[in-house]
Amino acid sequence: MDLVEIRKKAKSKKEKSAVYKEPVAEPVVEELPPEEIEMAEPVVAETPEEVAPPAADEDIWPAEEELPAEEPVDEPAPEPESEPAVVEVSDTGKLEVDPLEALFAFQVDGELATEDVYLQALSSEDEMADSNTEQWLTFTLSDEEYALSIESVTEIIKPREVTEIPRVPGFIKGIISLRGMIVPVFDLSRRLNLGTAELGPSARIIVCQDEERIAGLLIDSINQVVDVPLKSIEPPPTVLSGLDRDFVNGVGRVDQRMLILLDLSNVINAELL
Repeated sequence: MDLVEIRKKAKSKKEKSAVYKEPVAEPVVEELPPEEIEMAEPVVAETPEEVAPPAADEDIWPAEEELPAEEPVDEPAPEPESEPAVVEVSDTGKLEVDPLEALFAFQVDGELATEDVYLQALSSEDEMADSNTEQWLTFTLSDEEYALSIESVTEIIKPREVTEIPRVPGFIKGIISLRGMIVPVFDLSRRLNLGTAELGPSARIIVCQDEERIAGLLIDSINQVVDVPLKSIEPPPTVLSGLDRDFVNGVGRVDQRMLILLDLSNVINAELL
């Protein structure tokens, strides 16, 4: 056999092998029934570290001998007690308290003095001063200054028309109605034997009350309310020009002024002539 024939046979054999291919078998998958499918167990991851056992009591709390010793604590020194106010004895034998010393020495239960404590000390000092004085309402009458105790004054009104009544003393001008109450009006100038008062623009009626009696006193003008020290009140002098001593309670002095303090009970007593 020559070389040409051999090559032809080999070529035809190669072509046949390229055309024919054997079928490849597909894998067969078996389906299991639902009840035979088992659930996979969960996988618990193991931690490399082990859990330490609980510590013993002796590991948590140190031994008694290992506790640090307590350091001594310095207690604050007690506060000094407040010093008493300086008390001086006057020439008259009365005790006098220095207001400034009383103010700074005043404390409550040993506490530090505060603004409220200062005010309380001042108010107590004022009350002490008020107990040694009396308040009087001063007014002018015939160019002289008179006064009535403020406790007996109920109100001050302007002069108004009065209703005259018969068979009364000349110093009673008449009566007025004040909120349904009948009030007799006294001409205080005539009552004190100083002449008849002349009504001016400053004239007023002082409505006063002494126990159950009430009356209005016609005066020239109102001045002010003053604090009269009790020790400055003197008894009425034996001689008072044009003035009946029965109507005078005393004479007071305030700021170099002399005040004639009237006795209201006798002034409004119409039977006392």
